Amino acid sequence: MRRGGFYTVYPFVVLYYLLKFRKKYDIIVESENGVPFFTPLFSNLPKILIVHHIHQEVFAEYLSKPLAKLALFIESQVTPNIYRNQKIITVSESTKSDLINMGRDGKGNIEIVNPGVNIPKMRFNKTTNPSFIYMGRLKPYKNIDIAISAFSEVSKKYPEATLTIAGFGEIINDLKSLVSKLGLAEKVKILGSVTEEEKTKLLSESWVAVQPSSFEGWGITVLEANASGTPVIASNVKGLRDSVIDQETGILFPERDSAKLTQAMESIISDPNLRQRLSKNAYQWSQRFNWDDAAAKFEKVLEKEVAGREIFRWDSEVSEAI
Repeated sequence: MRRGGFYTVYPFVVLYYLLKFRKKYDIIVESENGVPFFTPLFSNLPKILIVHHIHQEVFAEYLSKPLAKLALFIESQVTPNIYRNQKIITVSESTKSDLINMGRDGKGNIEIVNPGVNIPKMRFNKTTNPSFIYMGRLKPYKNIDIAISAFSEVSKKYPEATLTIAGFGEIINDLKSLVSKLGLAEKVKILGSVTEEEKTKLLSESWVAVQPSSFEGWGITVLEANASGTPVIASNVKGLRDSVIDQETGILFPERDSAKLTQAMESIISDPNLRQRLSKNAYQWSQRFNWDDAAAKFEKVLEKEVAGREIFRWDSEVSEAI
């Protein structure tokens, strides 16, 4: 059930819980995106808090100063106190380390559950020409402009190369303007949102995926590309250095370093042996992550949290649903 907007979602959660949901459920799974819903203040149910990544850098760079100060204070000072003994599930070692450094692991309460990935039933042949793809949300911190600038240099050396950008977000028009300014309209395609079938085909056909983001909790699109036999060139930042093994399943480059990204892209084109080795390793790496294993690990955490609580009503139907 979705209610409210960027700010009003928080009071809506409290109201809906108190007026509609209370006494109907056994456990709360709360997703924190920088600012949590503060469920310990209005519910005594067992709880699991999901944290994909810490937002300190996001707040500092992309929010107005007054709002950034408030958000930074809430995430670094208020939240650790309110959720001090709360069980937390995160998706990577990087985020776990950040949470510990922020004082969020009072009693060893952090569990890592890596995301799974759906292995495509079909694989498509790679394009005959060098092809790169960015798949994901179009947000400022994703640094897609760096990918376009790097590709501009690549295209001078390899004019047959192409770059596809699939996804939607508030900077889509800015990216289109940059493509036009650099004279890349014939070589860079910005598709907007795509279907799951289109996503699978695009990832499978591309020689390599590019993920130049400044921060990620894990980078699920990395595994999606890998599952299609496509290696990933990614920023050497928290989260992405967890999901990309440098020189094995892809290449890591310094954050926002356009020249290094250009160099990595050109190495993929010029060295077929490197490309084939990374592609093979990337596919094998993706096999280690599946949703059944992730669900089973998550289920164990749920069972442990509700063990011995009278409100918990476990039966085979619930087990099957999870």
